[in-house]
Amino acid sequence: MSDFASHPMIDVWAVLSDPDIPSDVGQRLLTRQRARALGLTPDVVPEEDKPFLARHIVPAPDPTEVADA
Repeated sequence: MSDFASHPMIDVWAVLSDPDIPSDVGQRLLTRQRARALGLTPDVVPEEDKPFLARHIVPAPDPTEVADA
């Protein structure tokens, strides 16, 4: 299971459609997503991209709200 704190989920569509985020940031995000989908190690997120990506972090699920199976 992935550690959400160290690998937060990013709403990719929100990043790509946000007019205040440079297109280069979105393209680098897509490149990292593509690498991950191919089973490769994605490039490290550049420091200058992090403030833009932080705007669109998907909140972690609340474990107390998980339904019983």
